[in-house]
Amino acid sequence: MVKSGDRLLREIKKYLPDLYKNLMRIYEYIGTPDEERVIREEYEKIDGISIDFGVMQRTHRAVVIPTNFVWDDIGSFTSLERFLSRDENGNVISNCESAVLDVKNTTIIGEKRLVAAIGVKDLLIIDTDDVLLVCPKDRSQSIKDLVKKISNVEELERFI
Repeated sequence: MVKSGDRLLREIKKYLPDLYKNLMRIYEYIGTPDEERVIREEYEKIDGISIDFGVMQRTHRAVVIPTNFVWDDIGSFTSLERFLSRDENGNVISNCESAVLDVKNTTIIGEKRLVAAIGVKDLLIIDTDDVLLVCPKDRSQSIKDLVKKISNVEELERFI
């Protein structure tokens, strides 16, 4: 019996052969001491085209079934914030302590440190263990371009 995952892999192999090669190399190393290293190496090679565009819009094997549920593709910080609560100024503050003054429509996500902001609006402020991202919300789609740029600088590769 063919599993649906096998069918999807066949379509990826047909329409996105480079991605298929990346996935198969990762698969070879799952559960080995080199798993994380290989995932990082192969992930850097993936061009980032979505399955929707790369496979689903090209295949003749897909089936669409009408359903009655709400779908949201959480693929960016701006789409994620639709699922997080807002304060009275439209700010989304998640997973961190914060101190804000005159801040509006800003998303702040942190891990360890206090995130403080004064007089800003319409920003993403994402604070992780080793990277601080500050970005206007209307430029959030440029994050992938910045990640690609960082991955091409040897001294910065460790942040990817």
